[in-house]
Amino acid sequence: MRKDDLELVRTKDGSDTLLSNRFSAHYHSTYGAIQESRHVFIKHGLEYFVKLSPAFEEVKILEYGFGTGLNTLLSLSYARQTNLPIYYHALEAYPVEPNLLMRSNLGRLTGLDAAFHSIIRCKWQSPIEIDSGFTLIKDKTLFEEFVANERFHIVYFDAFGPLVQPDLWKLPMMQKIFSQLIKGGILVTFCAKGSFKRTLRSVGFEVERLPGPPGKREMTRAIKP
Repeated sequence: MRKDDLELVRTKDGSDTLLSNRFSAHYHSTYGAIQESRHVFIKHGLEYFVKLSPAFEEVKILEYGFGTGLNTLLSLSYARQTNLPIYYHALEAYPVEPNLLMRSNLGRLTGLDAAFHSIIRCKWQSPIEIDSGFTLIKDKTLFEEFVANERFHIVYFDAFGPLVQPDLWKLPMMQKIFSQLIKGGILVTFCAKGSFKRTLRSVGFEVERLPGPPGKREMTRAIKP
């Protein structure tokens, strides 16, 4: 994505996000980028799955929407705190210029500046061991064109919302994600739109409505039975 299409924006918890003028959308909640990511993807995604299925020696995460790298960074932080090996495959159709991301305060606020630098500057399309036990693949691809060669435990679905990219929230994409998860795998997302949850149920997911992060009433977690 062109650098001049994006603007750094300070959110209410003091952390930075990006505003895309192309899509007229923010990458994270303006109520707080870090607190939203921690609430939706770490607390109700990664932490929940590990408590539910502690026997896995490695957790495989597939992210739809690498964006600023924040969800990756917070997952790495969790891996460090718990000594949990993580294999992290991040998809991004429109990569952000690393120099722009380096101007954000996400690394500094999380105390992970060096890790953040490694995450946003590492090569695309190749597995990189960012940390001992944390392997990252950044995959530049349209979400619709991604073909998984393996199954994942968790999907972070962090595309722009249904009003911005409606096709990504419809039946074909959810069928695709259902097939990419192991049995017992989960999808987590900030979106709680009724039509989206009905689509998840029609695919075969068991859908949970959960309290959202600050500024948002609800979020969604879906489990593959």
